[in-house]
Amino acid sequence: MDPQRKELSFQTFLLQSRSSTTDQIHSIFLSNKDIFDNIPEIGLWLSREMEDFACAGKMLRGALAQLGAWIVRAELPAARSAADPDSPVLDAQVRDQTARLAAGLELLQAGLLVHDDIMDHDELRRGKPTLHMRAARRISEQKPDLSAADRLNAAEAQGICVGDLFFFLAWKELAQTTFEISSLVAKEHAAVTLAQMRDVEFGYDSASPSLGDVLDMYRLKTARYTVALPLVAGARLAASQAAGHPPGKAEPGALLPALEAFGEAMGIVFQLQDDRLGLFGDAKALGKPVGSDIKEGKKTPYILALLPKLSAEERTSFFSFFGAPSVQPEDIHWLRSRLVAHGIDDEMRALAETYTARALASLQGISAAGGVDAAALRLLEEFIAYSASRSS
Repeated sequence: MDPQRKELSFQTFLLQSRSSTTDQIHSIFLSNKDIFDNIPEIGLWLSREMEDFACAGKMLRGALAQLGAWIVRAELPAARSAADPDSPVLDAQVRDQTARLAAGLELLQAGLLVHDDIMDHDELRRGKPTLHMRAARRISEQKPDLSAADRLNAAEAQGICVGDLFFFLAWKELAQTTFEISSLVAKEHAAVTLAQMRDVEFGYDSASPSLGDVLDMYRLKTARYTVALPLVAGARLAASQAAGHPPGKAEPGALLPALEAFGEAMGIVFQLQDDRLGLFGDAKALGKPVGSDIKEGKKTPYILALLPKLSAEERTSFFSFFGAPSVQPEDIHWLRSRLVAHGIDDEMRALAETYTARALASLQGISAAGGVDAAALRLLEEFIAYSASRSS
């Protein structure tokens, strides 16, 4: 990149990518208007709510898919747009299919979140009502005579259907990329589903899983599909559209294993930071109450590390609210104090740093693959700092 040009930051790249993915999702809902017209009583409302829900997040997976494509097929800086000289340039076919991949991944994520919110009994997501709670509000307005329990049952049932609808819209979009990419995405999301079942099993089991078991579950449930999959899928998609790889372009055969290893390591860092924010974060920044994992009785690495260090009296206090229907602010304050006093927060930060070191080592492998755009490589490096320091 020309040293006189202002470098593109990861935050700016994320915002730019989010804007383009939002546009693609909007076009998906417009092009599928006939599906929603089949249920005229709620079709328009449902389409609007689904689009709003899908577009409310950071759209990290879409951004990483675009970054993966950029790594493989970025043009020289001189070929970039004069209007936005720091943006990556991809040929029209790669750009179109990468946009479909990014939007498809975000629609799949939206469907998973709808189902997660129902399973976890969450009422807020990104500072707004969860989708099944939006349905409950609509049902309440349309059928005020229904009991609160019946409204919630109906809303959760509709929410499950909405999650499925997100999946089907996503697969319709992904089918327009390549068979290799849609198969890869399907395989990874099957693993996510099985890992989610394992997470539920951990929650109901009276015994505690090992830290290794939880980290392996994180690898499949979060790390691969949040970071590794988008990066690798974007890179593979861009590579598949190339007739060859001219000098100066990245060679996917050497690049993909390092990119996958980077994604797995950073996905664990991302999840560990999620766990920390769920305990020490700010509810306003998170868009949901702090302590929801405690309410659900989730055995995160923080909890697994803390339990052996609690005194008998502390264990009694802990289990008085762990997995309870509601967790009070004073309970969270007490838990935070114990996590700090027993050195658990420092221990988990050290664990995250171990995975960060693995990511940095993989970053060197990505660079060594050759032909990787320097700006794209720098964004991967910035992503490491972003994942460790984010507040939401």
